[in-house]
This record gives sequence, structure tokens and C-alpha cells, in this order.
Amino acid sequence: MNDRIPASLLTAVILTWNEEENIGRTLSHLGWLEKVIVVDSNSTDKTIELIRSFPNAEIYQRKFDTHATQWNYGLGLCESEWVLSLDADYILNEGFINETLEFLETDTNIAYRAFFEFCVFGKPLRSNNTTPRPVLFKKEFCKYYDDGHTQRLKINGQMGTYKNKIWHDDRKPLLRWLINQSFYSEKESEMLLNAPPDILSFPSKLRKTKILAPLLIFVYSLFIKRLILDGWHGWHYTLQRTIAESLICMRLIEDKYKDFENPDENNLTS
Repeated sequence: MNDRIPASLLTAVILTWNEEENIGRTLSHLGWLEKVIVVDSNSTDKTIELIRSFPNAEIYQRKFDTHATQWNYGLGLCESEWVLSLDADYILNEGFINETLEFLETDTNIAYRAFFEFCVFGKPLRSNNTTPRPVLFKKEFCKYYDDGHTQRLKINGQMGTYKNKIWHDDRKPLLRWLINQSFYSEKESEMLLNAPPDILSFPSKLRKTKILAPLLIFVYSLFIKRLILDGWHGWHYTLQRTIAESLICMRLIEDKYKDFENPDENNLTS
């Protein structure tokens, strides 16, 4: 593509924190944009160095507090009518890019959501447990808010859906992934404990049982989603999802018993 989409029409926004394994691949598929805004949470690896190697990328650093405030900060830096909101491990294919250009021309909806093709070390899985999220939207009509460990987008208008999927290809090392999940589980457990029961979704209610969610996600991923047929790639994904759910359950149990300081001495063994 010879002509880049002008920054007055569309700007991509990406959040980063130590994404050296991912950010280069993501930015390499955004050369069709005049401007990409990266909001970095003070990375300590090679993330900044990699971003600077792409001439259409601008870096802004801000200490992380919540996902919603970080995203809204990024939106405030955009001067464009439309925003393309991406994670640092999203890969856009040609079909998705062409579909985006069509949406910009037709201007039918306020926002468009996308489904995901989940990859394990570059190999797409036959299915996954991710839910679609709005990625393309008019900045004037949308704003992020926090919801547990993640963020949601409030959309004041109609939303359409992409036919093409985004590749979600996270290649962070295990330790980095575990650190992230520990943080996410803390935020998610806080939401589960403080939210009124009547507004909780069915998965959230399962999580509050502190038992069922890890067992069900293991069976659901490996057998119902048939990831067992994807070999060790499917097994890797299943373990990730099971560990993530287990961490949330452990957080909930920890919160329930953290003030238990006076055990019954008769039940203690010498």
C-alpha cells in the first residue's frame, strides 16, 4: 500500500509494557497508517527501542494505574475521527485491513467489533475462549471504563462486526505471563467480591464458587472446543486458561481467610 491513511481520519492506539517479543510483529503490519500512538507503562526491556524503529509510531510514557485510564489517555492523544484500538500482540492480515478501509468509507456504524484467531507460537488453534471486542470506533462517541482486570468500551451508537479475524499471537515468556496473570487475578477477584450478585455474568458466578471454574474451563477447552486435536499447542492453551482461572480462585480463597488469625489449637498437629 503506497498511500497511508491520514492521521486526521484514523489513528491506531496500542498499550505496552515489556512487549519486546510481540510489538515488532504488530507494528510491522501497521505500515498502512500514517500514525500509531503507543502508550508505554515504563518498559524496561527492548520495547521502546523496537517502537522507535518504526517511523509512523509515536511513544508516550505514563505510569500504569488502570487499563481504562491508560486507554482513555491514549484516546486523548488522538486527533483522528476514528481509532483502531489494538493490543501489542495483535496481527492484522490484508483482509482485515481492507475491511477497515471499507468501514471508513461507508461510515455506517459508530464502532466495529472483531473476533480473534488465537495462536500458540504462531500456529492458529481451531478454536479459543476469547470473546469479540470493539477495536474500530469513532472517538467522539466512545469511552473506556474498568471492569475487573480488563476494560470495556462504552459505545453510544450502533456497532457492526468484522468478517475477518485478528490474529492474537502472544509470545511472552512464561514468567512474564505469570506476572501478568497474578495482577489480572487480583483485579478480577476484587471485582467479584465487590460487585452486586445480580449483575454478575454466569462465568463470574462460577468463579465465585472457588471450585468449578478451573475444572470446567479445562474440560471445555480441551474437549468441547476440541483443542486436544491441536496437539501440544492446544494443550498449552488449555493449561494457560486453567492456570488463569485457578489463580482467580486462589485469590478468592485467600481473601476469605486472610483475617483468620486464631486457629483452633485442638486441630493443630504437633
